[in-house]
Amino acid sequence: MNRKLLIFCALLFFLLTLRFYSFYSSREVYFDKQQISFHSTLLSESKFVSNRQSLTANLPNGEKIFITTDAYSSFNFGDKLIISGTLNKQLLNNKRSIWIMLFPKIEIFGNSLGLLSNFRKKVISLFDKTLPQPSGSLLLGIVFGIKEQMDADFVQDLRNVGVLHVIAASGMNVVMVGGFMSSLFSFFFKRQLALALSIFGILFYAVLSGLEPSIIRASIMGGLVFLSQIIGRQNSASYALFLAGFGMLFLSPVLISDVGFQLSFTATAGLLYLRPLFARGGKTKILIEKSIIGEDIVTTISAQIATLPILLANFGIYSLWSVVVNALVLWTVPPLMILGGIGAIFGLVFSSIGQIFIYLCLPFLFYFEKIVSIFGSGTGLLNVQVLPWEIIVGYYLILTAIVLSRHR
Repeated sequence: MNRKLLIFCALLFFLLTLRFYSFYSSREVYFDKQQISFHSTLLSESKFVSNRQSLTANLPNGEKIFITTDAYSSFNFGDKLIISGTLNKQLLNNKRSIWIMLFPKIEIFGNSLGLLSNFRKKVISLFDKTLPQPSGSLLLGIVFGIKEQMDADFVQDLRNVGVLHVIAASGMNVVMVGGFMSSLFSFFFKRQLALALSIFGILFYAVLSGLEPSIIRASIMGGLVFLSQIIGRQNSASYALFLAGFGMLFLSPVLISDVGFQLSFTATAGLLYLRPLFARGGKTKILIEKSIIGEDIVTTISAQIATLPILLANFGIYSLWSVVVNALVLWTVPPLMILGGIGAIFGLVFSSIGQIFIYLCLPFLFYFEKIVSIFGSGTGLLNVQVLPWEIIVGYYLILTAIVLSRHR
């Protein structure tokens, strides 16, 4: 490694260490049963269960809090809230704890995303009245990352087969969608133009998804990877990825424990470092070039190898059918996003025209749902109660060694 580059990296690491020390030494600490009042902006739709609704907000120190309130109050995406109540700490699977608040006092004092909030409400209404369930909620999840409208049993089936990322506003989804868009556009355009269109596709998806923090982070990282490929400098992507990670952590150190950030970073790294290993020759390269689903398989495997320890450590479950199911269904994501996105845009002005495009999604959605129902019985699941940090570190050290040895 170049000596100047090594000194520069050491300086960045030193600055980041100082930033972490400063942040965590002065960070406000909350306690169970503590009374608190704080401001937050609602960046997800509320979810109704029976006679209650649940909200997700952020405490002033950056930690998430899950709020249960009555079903009669009306909350919209982007609402600015003043929340007052009692903090309760709840333990999940004896591994990590979350903050919850039951029936607090909530006041709305404005909306910072009024136009976008109205757009989302109209789109949700359009999809709901056009398609039967679970097709309507599945299309909402794929196009916008909105899964609050989805049936809990269907969500569990998606989790069982390892495709939950398709309906989540996550880094894995952005990276995979970008990869699939580049594969799709490559059939019609030259490589660099296909990559450029993929970047616009990522930005378009970020806007449609409501510009949630997880989507913004993932879009930055994914866009940088494609940009580096356009200019033909793989090393530039490496520097850009780590500089983006440094900048985000420096601005918000709490992201180090955010699962969305971890998945965004590692999934992008997987696309950047692992995917090229599959395309260096032999049968795998032929599969990628000749097969319609070859790109999907390689992209899926690269992202899942990179994110496997994080998924197991945080969710304790991994589907052994995941690669198979992803290969079978992920080719439907680009046409669904294109048709669903066009339908949503037209539907804001001409409802009937928008519904035509949404109706065209039905064959893809029916196929998607059938594959999920076939493999979603719960068989073939790998359950991990506790994953020691030593195994996680060892896994990534071995993965790094393999990448470095193949690179040489």
